[in-house]
Amino acid sequence: MKKRDADLKHVMAEEGSRGRRRPVRAVDLEVKRQLKRVMQLLADKNCDKRTFMAVVREEFGHQDDSPMFLRFVQAWDDYRGNQ
Repeated sequence: MKKRDADLKHVMAEEGSRGRRRPVRAVDLEVKRQLKRVMQLLADKNCDKRTFMAVVREEFGHQDDSPMFLRFVQAWDDYRGNQ
């Protein structure tokens, strides 16, 4: 799908949901909340990898084999190393 087509589809969805909760926006807000929490954990020197992974599982509900869980663990490894 071309970027222009995707943008048009997104605008049409926004217009169609006027006055109601916007599902795309709700998903964006949830992802932002998770990223903010992950950044806090990465910055916390008292947080170890095991605790980090437990938070990602419990707070966010990601399973060990989900793409988001693997991305968060990769972010840990990139930022803090494989500790």
